[in-house]
Amino acid sequence: MNLTDLKRRLCLAALSRHSINLFLEMSRFKPNKLRDFFKYYDPENPQHEAAVDLLQEEVESLDPDVMSDYAEWARLYRSQTSKSVGLKFTPFLFENLTGRPARVFSVEFCNDCDQLFQATGFSAHKEASWMLMSNLLHESGNFLFNQEIASGEAYEFRSDLANTEPGDGPKFKGCGPLMITGRGHFTAFYYWLKENKGIDDPRILNEGTSYVSHKYPFLIAINWIKRNQLLKICLEQGFDACCLRINGGWRGYQDRLNKYYICAKYMV
Repeated sequence: MNLTDLKRRLCLAALSRHSINLFLEMSRFKPNKLRDFFKYYDPENPQHEAAVDLLQEEVESLDPDVMSDYAEWARLYRSQTSKSVGLKFTPFLFENLTGRPARVFSVEFCNDCDQLFQATGFSAHKEASWMLMSNLLHESGNFLFNQEIASGEAYEFRSDLANTEPGDGPKFKGCGPLMITGRGHFTAFYYWLKENKGIDDPRILNEGTSYVSHKYPFLIAINWIKRNQLLKICLEQGFDACCLRINGGWRGYQDRLNKYYICAKYMV
């Protein structure tokens, strides 16, 4: 092959590559084009429904986590606030925080945690989120205990817990990482979930802790956190004040502090 032939072939190869790149560029959607599909989506059009289902299948075939409740785009889409610190609650995050395998943390568990941090405003403040999470980890033994071990008989007819019916003590014993206790808290959560999420779930009051500790282990704490202005305490007074408000004392302080540093390392 002489030099002229070599130059000709190189030019043809370059032209061919340029043509391929140009074709691919022309065949792909322009930036922000996907918004049009949301804008003009018609739920009454079976073709639209079939196309969306096909898109989901294609995405899941590439990366199943993209279509999960804890995916960053889904959390941002559902967020009620403009602020975000990019926290992503996944089984792998909980593995790093607890030392337990990722497989023991379900998507539902991760999503419930995410909703609590979003609903209470902690997701907008990274350091405050470390304070809350480190205390949740300590109180639950790295999420091994999401309901009180004791029977709950000691809470029978406790007026401060609004336990007014026989059996309320065991039914509404400590629930979730913060061990929320009493019919009063469960009732407040039932109405919050109905009003804010549109979910009417009678099992919250019919079954109590045995159900809520698995279904809403984190969200059950929302009313306690808001009523006690825990976010405000974290932002204005810091870690020690957060621990004191949650624990009422200094029991397990060093473990809480150690867990705080673990959260600071992985919740980034």
